Amino acid sequence: MELMGTSPKIDLYSHPLFLRMVNEHGFESCDKDIFPQFLQKPGLSMVVFIEDPNRMKETMDALVIAPELAKSCGLIEHKAVVGPPNARKLAVTYGFKRWPALVFFRDGKYLGAVDGLRLWADLVREADEIMHSEPHYPPSVGIPVRSI
Repeated sequence: MELMGTSPKIDLYSHPLFLRMVNEHGFESCDKDIFPQFLQKPGLSMVVFIEDPNRMKETMDALVIAPELAKSCGLIEHKAVVGPPNARKLAVTYGFKRWPALVFFRDGKYLGAVDGLRLWADLVREADEIMHSEPHYPPSVGIPVRSI
């Protein structure tokens, strides 16, 4: 018996928005094994880290927003999407705290991340600043330190 008000479970990898992102907009679907190879590509890259859309509804927004951002700026040469369960495993390297996240690289080197959703103008501004920045080390995720 289905309860009133419950939504059907979303299968991310067969959802039309995900398939359009990959098939029409040219995003590579990466797992933890393919991701290092993706980062070896020369030029500017954007990687979209997404979570399970059944737990985090913003995932579906990212599937629409990321291709539009890539198209609007015209600088991004390589695009990838990393979903569950690989996204959580790879995300710890890049120190972002909110999901979804757009992470930018130049020649495989980290430039920065826009984590969480933004108003379009803010997203474009932040992404532009990151894409024109110099590579640096990603921020750490932060490990709490307690005195004993």
